[in-house]
Amino acid sequence: MKKILVVCGNGIASSSIMVSVLQDFLKEENIEAQVEKSSLMACSADTFNSYDLVVSSTKLDNPEITTRVIVGAGLLTGIGEDEIFDAVKDVIQK
Repeated sequence: MKKILVVCGNGIASSSIMVSVLQDFLKEENIEAQVEKSSLMACSADTFNSYDLVVSSTKLDNPEITTRVIVGAGLLTGIGEDEIFDAVKDVIQK
């Protein structure tokens, strides 16, 4: 099963909302994936790289992160949500 990490600054509010929206989408699409959340500060590059996909509330500038990172702020606003969902499907269904 693919693993997705959702991160935001403190790992509380924004990531909780993004996890909820993402889980609803995955359920609708019948896609099985493990979704976890964390704060940016609690994660090292190794942590990020142990997942198949990272959905972040902000851009991550760390060249040591080799896992695909999607900026998921659109999951909070609804703006650009379809592009985020398409990118998630692309990674998870590989």
